[in-house]
Amino acid sequence: MSDDNKRFLEWVEVIAKGILLGGSIGAVVGWFGIIHVAKAVALGGLCGILAAVNFKQRQDDKKQS
Repeated sequence: MSDDNKRFLEWVEVIAKGILLGGSIGAVVGWFGIIHVAKAVALGGLCGILAAVNFKQRQDDKKQS
């Protein structure tokens, strides 16, 4: 497998984990009735993606230095 394919699969894995984790946290927030469940899952998934991408970039920066 080429290096580009490995890097792409790493990013897919990171984004998938972010969506799942953020969506799960959003579902819990929705179950407590703070905001509507669908809105909470969507916002949680979006925040999870952003957090996961940020975490991945920080890991890559540490590996380079």
